[in-house]
Amino acid sequence: MQKVELQNSVGDFSQARRAAVGKAGEMLQRPVIVAWKDDTNGQFAPEIPGGKGDRWHDYGESNEGVLELEVGDAYHFIFMDADGFVEPDINLASLEDHGAKFLCLNDACTKEDLEKIGYLGGGLGG
Repeated sequence: MQKVELQNSVGDFSQARRAAVGKAGEMLQRPVIVAWKDDTNGQFAPEIPGGKGDRWHDYGESNEGVLELEVGDAYHFIFMDADGFVEPDINLASLEDHGAKFLCLNDACTKEDLEKIGYLGGGLGG
């Protein structure tokens, strides 16, 4: 997996995610957030029952993660490239954050994102 550090000055998770999505869009055909971690508050996604430490990272690597972006030393995002997939996965959510459109696995979306799109199933990822 390729790792890139972005030394962007960001104030919160949402700004960091926008920076990561923008960079991933330059590097991948169809970037999808697979996993993430916020060092400022210890939250990560997907939430893995009984998972500790870097389980979020292990999940991202083992689920086709090809790009890890670290934003401002505190926010980490793992992306896969959905280019070449025949059909969209029903576990994908299409989101928009301040005009930036992106995809994430339902388990890698934040609770707020899932509430915005009306997702009422399980797997809240943040």
